Order: sequence, then structure tokens, then C-alpha cells
Amino acid sequence: MKYNIFTTANKSYFPFVDVLVNSITENCPNLNRIYIADCGLGEYRKYLHDKDNVCIMDTDVTDEYAGVHSEGWVKATQQKTRVLSKLLHMMDFEDPLIMIDSDVCVLEDLAQVIDKEFDIQVTTMNTGGHTRADGIFISEIASFLIINNSSLGKVFVRNWIKQMEEFAENGTPFPHETPALNMTLQNNKLLEVGYLPELEVCADQELTSRTLSVHFKSNGSTKDNPVVNFESRVMSVDNKTETDLDIDKYLNEEMYDQWRSEYETN
Repeated sequence: MKYNIFTTANKSYFPFVDVLVNSITENCPNLNRIYIADCGLGEYRKYLHDKDNVCIMDTDVTDEYAGVHSEGWVKATQQKTRVLSKLLHMMDFEDPLIMIDSDVCVLEDLAQVIDKEFDIQVTTMNTGGHTRADGIFISEIASFLIINNSSLGKVFVRNWIKQMEEFAENGTPFPHETPALNMTLQNNKLLEVGYLPELEVCADQELTSRTLSVHFKSNGSTKDNPVVNFESRVMSVDNKTETDLDIDKYLNEEMYDQWRSEYETN
């Protein structure tokens, strides 16, 4: 089954998205195209744009952001759903569209988890969920989401964006993306929803033979140097698996050295 992938990218996250794109290219023979929302790629945009299977999309965010939950990061996450909505309206996809975080490495073809019996498929937390301090219950995450029905997907994403806007207006604490996703799912009366296990589609622990993609999840720090951020997150996941992830084979060494030296001298 053919499908498309959508993600966002920023200069600070360049090695992550390089790993993502190259791992998809190698392990996903059923891929049509990867759509990347440029949230401040800077000079690294051309490198990604020159890849045959990549289409770069403009956003309203052009400045580099320092880390997770920083002001720039918040703006970028808000752009993700808006660009996703634009993409759905612009392309009117017949094939499924997978929205995936940029800090993910794909190990096997993602076609095997697509089930068109459902309008959308969302990822369920392996912990079963938790209640935030503001009372919002979180059981699904926005790291990996499949839209199988483009028409109903447009409605769902529009409602998701509306919920994020309501959170912003009433002062709900950041981040908004995942809580708004959960509220939209809880209020859904229109779509057939399928649920995917986190440990299968974006695992960051307990990696098994069924794990299709690995998520280099952040610890939430806004202070780490981007080099420290990348290398520590990759190492954290690598230490939890018995198999060698061999991330290096998905990194363009020349581009990574250029990026690394830029941040090490700042």
C-alpha cells in the first residue's frame, strides 16, 4: 500500500530529520513522498530539498528555536497542524498520510500498520495515560498519526486546530498539541478511529522485534546545546535496546560534521 509522510524540521533538529528521511528512504519501499514543513531549516533546507522523494513546505516560522517547550518550539508545533491542514486541502490525498515527529528513526516499512478500515489511526501511550495538573487526561500522543480518509481527516485536523486555539485563548498551560489531540478525540462523533501501540510505532523504551520506528524522545529541557541534545537522546534510546540501531548509517557524515562544528563554536 502506497502512502505519504509529513513532518516538520528546524536547523536545531537537522540531524534528527536527516536520520528520519534517510531511514524512511531505505526501509519504506511503499513510500510516495515525504513532505517537510520548514520551521527554520536555514541553509540545511537545500540539502533536504535536493532529495528525490522530499517536498519542502513553507511555514510562518523561520527562526531557529533553542529546545523543547521553548517559545520557538511552541510556535513550530502550532505550525505543524496548520501545515498538515493545508497539505490535506492542497493534495486531496487518495493514499494514506502519516504525520510523524522529526526525531524518529524508521526501522521497517510503515505500510504494515496502515488499516484503511479506520478514518484515522492514533498512537496510544504504553503507560495507559495520565491526567495533567489542569485535569486534561492524556492517553494518545501526536508523535505518530495516520490519516486514511482525506475528507474526514480535514475535518478532524480543523477541529484539532480549533481546540489548540481555545487552549491558547483560555490560558491552558503549554504544550497544547497533544492535549488538544486528546480532547478532539474525546469529542469525536464522526470518524472511525484506530489505535496503534506506542511501543510499535514510536518506541523510546522496551524496543522489540515488533518495533517499526524509534522515537528519540526529549526530556523536556530547553537549555541543552543542540549537539548535546541530539547525541544524548540517541544514546538514551540506544542503551535500552539489545540490537544495534546503527544510527550513523542514516546520517550524512559531511553535513553532520558541518552542523556539529557550527554549534560547538557558538
